[in-house]
Order: sequence, then structure tokens, then C-alpha cells
Amino acid sequence: MSNYRRLYLKGSTVFLTIVTYQRVPLFKNYEYVAKLRLPVSQVKKEKPFDILGAVILPNHLHFIWSLPKHDSNYSQRISRMKVLFRVC
Repeated sequence: MSNYRRLYLKGSTVFLTIVTYQRVPLFKNYEYVAKLRLPVSQVKKEKPFDILGAVILPNHLHFIWSLPKHDSNYSQRISRMKVLFRVC
């Protein structure tokens, strides 16, 4: 198992890579790309952040997020986004 070390700085800008389970190419289907919009917007409402950049590839996503000055918890946002995005 990987031993990740994450740096949490309040108000930081972070580069994130989120990989699909077993690298299944979910996002080659536009339906799933469209379905991703709802969880992202819901998380932005619950715990605000700015999206400076986003790239959606078939089996992973890249984001550049800017967090509020008082907040550093990007992991919580990613976790919530994953919970809200359910593939049936």
C-alpha cells in the first residue's frame, strides 16, 4: 500500500489527479462526463473552491483548485465528490 504524504496549506492552489477504479475508461463515454458536473457543483456549494483548470481523460481527471484562505482540506472535497458520483 502506498504511503502518501500530503501537504495542507490554507488558501493554497493544488494540482490533483483522480484515477478511476482499476483505470476503467469511464469518461470516454460523454454520459459520465456530463454526470460528473453535478457532484462537482454540489461539492462547490458545500465547501467552496475555485476551479482554475480541469482536464477529463478516459480513465482519470486533472484539476487545479484554489482553496479559500481559511481552508486547506482538498481531500475532504475529493472524497465527497467520489461519494456523490455513483456509476450504476
